[in-house]
Amino acid sequence: MENIKIREMKVDDFKDVYLLNKELGYEYQEEKVKDRIKFILTNTKDVIFVMELKDKIIGYIHGSAYELLYSDSLINILGFVVKEAYRNIGIGNKLIQYLEDWASVKGYSAIRLSSSINRLDAHKFYEKHGYINDKNQKRFIKLL
Repeated sequence: MENIKIREMKVDDFKDVYLLNKELGYEYQEEKVKDRIKFILTNTKDVIFVMELKDKIIGYIHGSAYELLYSDSLINILGFVVKEAYRNIGIGNKLIQYLEDWASVKGYSAIRLSSSINRLDAHKFYEKHGYINDKNQKRFIKLL
């Protein structure tokens, strides 16, 4: 594909990111998405890479350092989405490879992620890229 590039996310990307999140069923207000991007980029060591085609964001991957007392440093994928119209043509492959290469250069030992049990296509994608399902678990949350 021509006119395609991967770069770090900017706050100005919030509208496209909002629309991508909606495709996955996340109904989070557009202005709040902008605020979250600004907060994350300013206050964390997280990295968010976007795939840009002709000045439009068609995917992103969000990685965060995962520091444990029982493991070397990892990257945790917190968000990963490709616009539906651009799935199955290699965009996701390029994004995950970009994050993997970045993590390797930065000295991280592995990348981990969680994927909902019903996202079977996503599971196949991750397995194709060498990820293994090493644990089945339940997630608990307490709203404050």
